[in-house]
Amino acid sequence: MLLWKRTNPYITEKTPLLKSKEELRALLLQFSKAIIRPESFHEELAPAIMGCSDLLTTHFALREEGARTHIKTAYGNAIGTFWAARCTREVLRTQRFSRALYTAIANALSRHKKPVHVLYAGTGPYATLALPAMMLFTPDEVQFTFLEINPESIEVLNQVIDTLELHAYVQEIHQCDATQWQVPNPAIDIVISETMYKALKAEPQVAIMLNLASQLPADTVFLPEEITVSLSKWNNKDSEPEKLAELIRFNKAFMQSVIHNCPDKNWVFHKKPVQVNLLEDEQLYYTTDIRVSEGNDLTWNESSLNLPEKVKIADTKGIRNLHCQYHLPGTPGFQTTEV
Repeated sequence: MLLWKRTNPYITEKTPLLKSKEELRALLLQFSKAIIRPESFHEELAPAIMGCSDLLTTHFALREEGARTHIKTAYGNAIGTFWAARCTREVLRTQRFSRALYTAIANALSRHKKPVHVLYAGTGPYATLALPAMMLFTPDEVQFTFLEINPESIEVLNQVIDTLELHAYVQEIHQCDATQWQVPNPAIDIVISETMYKALKAEPQVAIMLNLASQLPADTVFLPEEITVSLSKWNNKDSEPEKLAELIRFNKAFMQSVIHNCPDKNWVFHKKPVQVNLLEDEQLYYTTDIRVSEGNDLTWNESSLNLPEKVKIADTKGIRNLHCQYHLPGTPGFQTTEV
């Protein structure tokens, strides 16, 4: 039985299902080198990301029962382990996040910060975004604290760490709700969280980052660096929507502004007035652009995070005056109403 399909260039016909720690680490090292290469896309990228995903799901299987069930929190859904594992198969999404983390660690090391301490909130079952860094840096260079709410993900993550003998990289693993977690030690250099859905709806990315930013030093690096959601119109005949207004530019400066205005952590977001003029066949959408870090962007149609989200409002044409506002807690997302 093979690890995965023989079309993967890293695997030969004689590759066994069960491999030694050394062989598994050697494959992960090959995948990691391909994932962090600087090109936007290259011939080794998709095989490396699919190969890494297949290796992990083959050796560290998820239980079928409950794997597709989300965990509801006060600030959105923590997606089930099956879906968390599937997200890593989005090639550009996984590349940009993994490469941004690798680059942020390298930049911190260039400033003589050793070891670099990374807080990874919402690891899923494999902490996939951290694996290239673990393969390419030493434990003296980088240390991780992992936060994950799903008990099965914690169980599988421990298996990954045990099997690959990655304990030296891991300071702590906390099973917790990262929107509420209290930071015990603010000596954290980088925060990474990929707990989001298109238009920042449904999942707790915003609440997680605000909670952590409210407790950490101003020079902490947050990845992604910036998430921009815009109100756009589209007639489906054009190649992409036309942006009408920026609704939120969720970055460190924005987070500090919200934190300053909400000292009790009851996060409030201002209404955004927008006037639109809809022609026949045009509809309103929320569109999402992500700068994970410089040189690691995700824009229109490059991942499921960048797909358009239709605005739930009456399909009236002509000039319309709207109010758009992001809402927490409950189900996160934008609400657009006509004035």
